[in-house]
Amino acid sequence: RQLILVSRFSDPYLLSTFSRHAKSIAGRMKLRRKVPADEASICNVMTKVRQVFQRVPCESFNVQGDKRLKYFTSVILPQLLRTKQKHTLVYIPSYFDFVAVRNVLLKHDIASSHFVSITEYSRTTEVTRGRTRFLQGRKRIMLYTGRAHFFMRHHIKGTKHLIMFGLPEHAEFYPELLNMLSWRPSSTIDEDDEKDRLDIEAPASCLNIFTKYDAHSLERIVGTKHSDRMLKGEKSTYLFSS
Repeated sequence: RQLILVSRFSDPYLLSTFSRHAKSIAGRMKLRRKVPADEASICNVMTKVRQVFQRVPCESFNVQGDKRLKYFTSVILPQLLRTKQKHTLVYIPSYFDFVAVRNVLLKHDIASSHFVSITEYSRTTEVTRGRTRFLQGRKRIMLYTGRAHFFMRHHIKGTKHLIMFGLPEHAEFYPELLNMLSWRPSSTIDEDDEKDRLDIEAPASCLNIFTKYDAHSLERIVGTKHSDRMLKGEKSTYLFSS
């Protein structure tokens, strides 16, 4: 009997399945392709933006979602609310993580009235209404799930700041999302208003949260050499510019 497992890219769940069920007297073998720096998907980012990669400490694969949520609620969310930053897109690969983040925002006294969400289950009317309010700045934050982008490939107009709650499994999603940041003010923006003017002049930004268990996704985005340094280095914050 032979068991051959083929995938477009390496995935922790597939590797775990292979290690648990691939039993053979003759042993087993894994083949994977390293990603050169010039073939990493980050090279396809056309927008001029500072990309910050923040490594979150995590002791176990089972608690990585909780660690990301804790970092988001204790570090990122207070800063967003304090600065009243608009046009912020939060990309969440997992629907389970999306539910956790959404519940945190719904229970928050201030954030509950300043966000919209787009998921793979959203109705067309909900998507249209949410995108319009986000573009006009009436809602500061938009939650956007990985499966919604996989199936719909929405181009979210009005995005100026991107926060990746987790790295996308499909490497091509990374440049697609960052290239949305080429934002221009719409006719609904009052450039004479001081707050709107400062928001227009503010540079685009991108913050990516990852753990050591995102090694495969990180490798496809930044390349094998950079990912090894980012996962094993003493620093927890790394900066890329495009």
